[in-house]
Amino acid sequence: MSTEGTSAFERMYATIDPLIESVFCAADECQIRGEYEIAIRLYKEIIEKEPNNGRAFQKVADCLDHMGNHADALVWYDKALESDPNNAEVWYNKGMTLRKTGYQEEGLSCIQKGISLAMSAPSPRYRV
Repeated sequence: MSTEGTSAFERMYATIDPLIESVFCAADECQIRGEYEIAIRLYKEIIEKEPNNGRAFQKVADCLDHMGNHADALVWYDKALESDPNNAEVWYNKGMTLRKTGYQEEGLSCIQKGISLAMSAPSPRYRV
């Protein structure tokens, strides 16, 4: 996804690459079916083409979390947050994973940050 510019309200405008989106669709289908290893491989293909794709980082983290590999999931959530520090869903998911690993207070803090960001964020606009 490439940034085209911002509006007066600081909304990000982006161009969606149809080839990348088709890989996302295939990977998402694998994730839904529980084929996490295949989904991770596909998300990593996206990362090879777009090394700063926070959405792909998040999807890898989500798969790892579903597989019970919480420590690695947290590493990938951090990568996603480096790419997009205002992603409410990543903050929320990271918080849920932290709580699964026994870090209740830190997890709650991340969840609250995610909710706060979600409540104040404008809707993104995309162009194909």
